[in-house]
Amino acid sequence: MEEIPFTRTLIGKEEEEEVLDTLRSTLIGTGVKTEQLEREFAAYQGTTHAVGTNSCTAAMHLSLHALGIGPGDEVITTPITFVSTASSIVYTGATPVFADIEPDTLCIDPACIEAAITERTKAILPVHLYGQPCDMDRILDIARRHNLKVVSDCAHAIEAEYRGRKVGSLGDTACYSFYATKNMTTGNGGMLVTDDDNLTQLIQSQRDHGMALGAWTRYQTGEFQEYPMVQLGFKYIMWDIPASIGLHQLRRIEQRHRKRLEVAARYDEALKSLADHVELIKTHENIRHAHHLYVIKLRGVSRNRVAAGMEKRGIGVGIHFRPVHLEPYYREKHGHTPGECPVAEDAGARVLSLPFWPEITEAEILRVVETLGDVIIECRDS
Repeated sequence: MEEIPFTRTLIGKEEEEEVLDTLRSTLIGTGVKTEQLEREFAAYQGTTHAVGTNSCTAAMHLSLHALGIGPGDEVITTPITFVSTASSIVYTGATPVFADIEPDTLCIDPACIEAAITERTKAILPVHLYGQPCDMDRILDIARRHNLKVVSDCAHAIEAEYRGRKVGSLGDTACYSFYATKNMTTGNGGMLVTDDDNLTQLIQSQRDHGMALGAWTRYQTGEFQEYPMVQLGFKYIMWDIPASIGLHQLRRIEQRHRKRLEVAARYDEALKSLADHVELIKTHENIRHAHHLYVIKLRGVSRNRVAAGMEKRGIGVGIHFRPVHLEPYYREKHGHTPGECPVAEDAGARVLSLPFWPEITEAEILRVVETLGDVIIECRDS
């Protein structure tokens, strides 16, 4: 039978034509298309500013750096996330502190955040996992009481809302991913959003080698201008070719989100037949889930054996995520050991991500679930 991949990316004629328009303009660096995507993305998120970057990781690093996070500081984050979340903290010279997660949603537990605060804590970096917003009322309250910055990892959460507000409008900055598998993609790329005018100016300079603002326009003014380097910066800019793709990905994101809701509901229903061995991730109240991934927790059976069995039968699966604090780097360099985040460690051993994209068919969903049931029986009995 034909294989079912873990995900499929949809690139339409509109993206192709926009990229061709950019190529034919010969202005393929950071320019008008990047600025247009920034404006449209800020409007979608309900924020004053959006700053295009070459990745979500870059956006998080820029946020923390611009907020003054550095050596000797601590930033609290979740261990159930991609390693880039913690890496962005390490890049500043600060130390990531891992707070355990809620057992039912797998989002970071606000009670564990508060318990992890020390005199060196300067920021909280929550992750809206799989597209589900964290408990932001409690997190923002903790931040206010302890005078902490909040930088949100929204890599999974472009469409997500918390109590009627886009998650990007909560906290000091929010950072998005446009990687190839994300709900909207530019191949690689990211976006940082904020309502802070001064922070935006600082980040716009720091993402482009610390050059004075608007340096890219020197190619279009028709007159000589100097653009000095005013601070030490990074090479984190977005450019117009990926922005051309992103414009049309953003414009159809709501249409595809409606399909994501339908696919998630269909999985929820179909997986009831496997309730003895499959635990569904619960959803907070008063939120809008972006449904970037569809993740289950297995029980009474080896997750790795099930994953191998699914792949052997032509069904693509993923693991989101291994606990970051137990990755070899963090064990060796930061001295982390098992037992520090027991809920995250239990989840990390049991989570399995199933094939998920808006256009997946009913027949494909049923085949995934039927195959999962067969593999569970095989692994349980052997």
